[in-house]
Amino acid sequence: MRTKIVKFGLLAGVCAAMGGTIAATSVIEPLPGERWWGGVPNDGAKEEFPYVSTSKPVDLSRYNHGGTTSPLLVSTMGRYVWSDRPFTYAFTNGTLYVTSSTEKVEPVVAGTTLKEAYLAACRKHFPFSGTIPADLLFTKPQWNNWIEIAIQGWNQKVVDAYTDAIAANDFPCGVYMMDGGWFSHQGSYKPDLDLFPDMKAMFRRVHDHGWKAMIWTAHFMSPDSIDHKLLRHGKGYMRDGADFLAYKRYTEGQEKKSKAVGVIWWWSGVSATWDLTYRPAWEHYATTLENFAKEYGVDGFKFDAGDPARLFEVRFHDDRKEPVDFSHEYVRVGAERFKYNEYRSGFCTGGWPVMQRLHDQGHTWVALKRINACMLAEGLIGSPYCVADMVGGGLAGSYRPSPTRFFSEKLFVRLCAQQALHPMMQFSAAPWRYLSKEGVAACRTLANLHVKFGPYILEQARHASKSGEPIMRAMEYEFPHAGFEGENIQYMLGSKYLVAPVVEEDDSVVVKLPAGTWTDDLGERHVGPKTLKLEKVPLDRLPWFAREGK
Repeated sequence: MRTKIVKFGLLAGVCAAMGGTIAATSVIEPLPGERWWGGVPNDGAKEEFPYVSTSKPVDLSRYNHGGTTSPLLVSTMGRYVWSDRPFTYAFTNGTLYVTSSTEKVEPVVAGTTLKEAYLAACRKHFPFSGTIPADLLFTKPQWNNWIEIAIQGWNQKVVDAYTDAIAANDFPCGVYMMDGGWFSHQGSYKPDLDLFPDMKAMFRRVHDHGWKAMIWTAHFMSPDSIDHKLLRHGKGYMRDGADFLAYKRYTEGQEKKSKAVGVIWWWSGVSATWDLTYRPAWEHYATTLENFAKEYGVDGFKFDAGDPARLFEVRFHDDRKEPVDFSHEYVRVGAERFKYNEYRSGFCTGGWPVMQRLHDQGHTWVALKRINACMLAEGLIGSPYCVADMVGGGLAGSYRPSPTRFFSEKLFVRLCAQQALHPMMQFSAAPWRYLSKEGVAACRTLANLHVKFGPYILEQARHASKSGEPIMRAMEYEFPHAGFEGENIQYMLGSKYLVAPVVEEDDSVVVKLPAGTWTDDLGERHVGPKTLKLEKVPLDRLPWFAREGK
């Protein structure tokens, strides 16, 4: 092993992104057969995961690929790299380059396996608290109405119809989520009464079905609203005359002339935002959410945005803070105040009791093959309570009528099957609207499979909350140095179940069984090590294998 520090090497160009700081780059030579997990889990959607090479350097201070990130990389050979602050990393033919503006980053040798490396990093840098998100997030499928309202219309009638249709079609549900577009204006926490005349009744309807209710939110606020004006100009939420709201600068030229700043651009337009790195603002925001939840009968929130790249040109109350600090504190709101929570973005939140969602996934066979790599990486940065976006894909354009639209019933059901034994399962596009009766029945069977395994998944979540171990585990984690170092589709659910989703259009799957005796979902026993090729796998089947002795 050789580690050296160089200046102006492969990653020297990131110095400008670090405020001009001259940074040192650690060059970490690979051990034979070594591969790495971590950093940006969503990169599994475009890079080969676990890492051997990256297409370009990854700057954790700016880049998150729409998801959670951590300054942690863990090796299949028992090493890990950690920093308390964001760093930049890249791989070239197994060689790892790590650049930091705050410290000299060196690999830590924790053992010889992926499991030893991860658990050592977990114990030292992000020990788990023993608490988990709400049990129902694990034990039953979740339903989010995003696709339904995006296609059918943003109004209470559509929401109520979708709510009732879930039950009418005999699908299990634990948590129901109202997605965005319900407010009078961004940050108001008041419904648009023309579209949602009785939101309290809307959520009573959800509760009457025996489900819990969550609602979409984000940290933005309309800059021309009375809510923004009150926060900016009074009520004690300033310090020394400095507004704690952070804004995007109007232009670079204006910023050079003065410290005046403007608003933040995001996918819904332009907004101001709370500076959640400033504790009084954090408390006010958290309390606002609590009051809203109490008034309207909501059990928790789907927290969107929080991506550091959108906040990079802002002025925080404390000039020492940076966008990743905002992302970190944004997740703390859900972790500390709401057991029913969902986040897409965050930074360095390993061990926290939050549901972490992957970035929106497309309705493609490529996405189907790459989702599990992202999910496995989530567990290896300390985010075991994860969900893979929405069954069928969470991009509304996939469901809009179009001569160029690609939609496949088989793909939809395979995406459903893939999630059935994930830590969490979330529907959005209504199966009964887009599938045949046979497709709907297959999805119902797979949803009930998740319910059947719910007690075991919940048991694994509680185990994770104390040990830090992932719920959904890479094969290499559970069976080190047995030929699984590059496997990122089949996985272990806890230490007992091997799960092998079908990701090929020809309905086949190759299953690599490790040593031991395994009983599959059809009751057949197999002795490993052994490779099986299953063909013509029915759409309503997700192949799984139980390990004897576990």
